[in-house]
Amino acid sequence: MKKPYGAIALLLIGVLVSSLGITALIGVQQPKEATDDFSVMTSFFPLYTAALQVVGDCEGVTVSCLTQPTAGCMHDYQLSPAEMARLSAADVLLLNGADAKGFLSQALAALPNLPCVDTTEGLSLQEAACDEHEHEHKHAVNEHAWLSPSLYAEQVRRLCEGLCRLQPANATAYQKNAQRYIESIKRIETRMKTIALPFTHAVLFHDSVAYPASELSLAVVGVVPLGEEQGASAAMLATLAEQVRGKAVLFLYDSQYPVAHESLLGYAETAAKILWNSATKPIAGVPDEEVWLTAMEKNLTQLQEVLS
Repeated sequence: MKKPYGAIALLLIGVLVSSLGITALIGVQQPKEATDDFSVMTSFFPLYTAALQVVGDCEGVTVSCLTQPTAGCMHDYQLSPAEMARLSAADVLLLNGADAKGFLSQALAALPNLPCVDTTEGLSLQEAACDEHEHEHKHAVNEHAWLSPSLYAEQVRRLCEGLCRLQPANATAYQKNAQRYIESIKRIETRMKTIALPFTHAVLFHDSVAYPASELSLAVVGVVPLGEEQGASAAMLATLAEQVRGKAVLFLYDSQYPVAHESLLGYAETAAKILWNSATKPIAGVPDEEVWLTAMEKNLTQLQEVLS
């Protein structure tokens, strides 16, 4: 979702660059003691959930989410002046990394001494599946790593390592909390991998659900872009109709976006659709730190219902 703050934000970045000139001479920020107030900023909601789990009840540590939970593409997100001011006051920024941090490039350039932890650095990510001519946000990699339980567990490890490095006095608590959360994530992963679905193939209605399809050992027939300002062409839909004909196909939607092109289900020999909760925004009545686990439980419940 675009915000009408582009010009204002750029002006604020310029002011910040000037004001940080002296700070830049001091050098990289040193680790903080546990007795110091420590502000943890996350780039978006899934990392906010993870950071809340790792920080737990450590005294003097606050966790905030820089961006508003949004049902749109983060690549078009523009930071408001208020968000820029909050970012400049943070002690660390936790990033999803990959290709999902483009909207932060100018802000990070203005804050050269802000410690950043890229939680996807070094991870083996999938290639982006959307066709270059159908999707204006072409990326080399699929940045939706948190939708793979195995990758999300590694993101939590990297998040924890970064916090321990910057605030070693709380390292024991961070490590204990992270390990407990990772064990919960691994239980979700095991359950996903052991579900015997009556499907061999999948049609994805967003790049994000490529990771769940992989965890479920489904061969991807095609990807239909939804929610990114461009839809599927008639030619693409006709091709997909032929590709799913006679196959057992699970149609995976990202629940952020409207369900569309349901007529394709009629071409498959066996078909079902699932609206995969991508854990990118709060769930009513659920504490923010429990959102990822709750979202995945809801997804597993849907899979079980397909079997019944």
